[in-house]
Amino acid sequence: MAALAVRATRQLGTLTLGVLLLAFSVGPAAQGEYPFRNSTLPIEARVTNILSLMTLEEKLACLTTSTAVPRLGIPNAGNSEGLHGLVRRETADRPGVPTTSFGQVVGMGATWDRALIERAGEVQGDEARYITQHDKVPVLVVWGPNADLSRDPRWGRNEESFGEDSFLTGTLSAAFVRGMQGTDPKFWRAASLMKHFLANSNETTRGSSSSDFDERLFREYYSVPFRLGFAAGARSFMAAYNAMNRVPMTVHPVLNDVVATEWGTDGIVSSDTRAIPLMVSAHKYFKTENDAIGAAIHNGINQILWPRVDIPQVARAALDAGAFNEPELDRVLRGKFRTVIRLGLLDPPD
Repeated sequence: MAALAVRATRQLGTLTLGVLLLAFSVGPAAQGEYPFRNSTLPIEARVTNILSLMTLEEKLACLTTSTAVPRLGIPNAGNSEGLHGLVRRETADRPGVPTTSFGQVVGMGATWDRALIERAGEVQGDEARYITQHDKVPVLVVWGPNADLSRDPRWGRNEESFGEDSFLTGTLSAAFVRGMQGTDPKFWRAASLMKHFLANSNETTRGSSSSDFDERLFREYYSVPFRLGFAAGARSFMAAYNAMNRVPMTVHPVLNDVVATEWGTDGIVSSDTRAIPLMVSAHKYFKTENDAIGAAIHNGINQILWPRVDIPQVARAALDAGAFNEPELDRVLRGKFRTVIRLGLLDPPD
């Protein structure tokens, strides 16, 4: 185990979660300033208060990967890839952070060992919490596990999947989620964002392909790993590039009808990278990017991944064009702030 894991374990062995949250407190005056700081209120009441206080520009800014509202003292929960270890490589604006690297996911799947996979998720969650506090780099929303099924040896992400069997993949995905998020009845150690929903196992045309199958295959095979992961506590996920039965997953009704309504997911719902413009250029499903953005928000997307694009600016253009409205934006952003609250980032240290 890497030195960081040992260091994190020592720290976490002596610190309670309440102490870990100390880094996110914003001072006695600010803690009592707004109702959303009142930890005795229900989550929905706290989220409603947050949205009532935010400007339109602040809401549009939260369509990125950030949850920060600096004016209100709401921090960014941060994010990191985390399939078999947190990815904290060096960039131009931050140093790299060494983390524990486990075997590739397909190798972990070959163990058939739920307890071992849960322990790996726990170490990853511990490190996410430690890095967020100690190194002041927020990484509490972890993009993993990958609950996709490995259906084609030519797929470029085979090593990210536990395997082709839906029960095995779902069982181990659920174990990883439980380990990462922890067992505290109120607070999460870190937040699992599962990916890539759904039937995402084609490589060469993944931005335009359609995975076509009937309701039985959906219920009994492709969706099983995600359903088990959500049942284990995950509340966030990423929609896949591909379509399902000719409808791009980013705007597929199943995200609301099944994932949200039946399975109770109510956290971060992310597009994949550039999935929004690909619905215009590759899928040919929409004529304009404004239409694609509006449809994604209608469908519950509250995090848009689109490198080298000013997301608040393009979202504002879509809003001004009538593709969506502010009440719809409020509805989808609730999931981001539920996640912030479940991570304990708005509660006092005690």
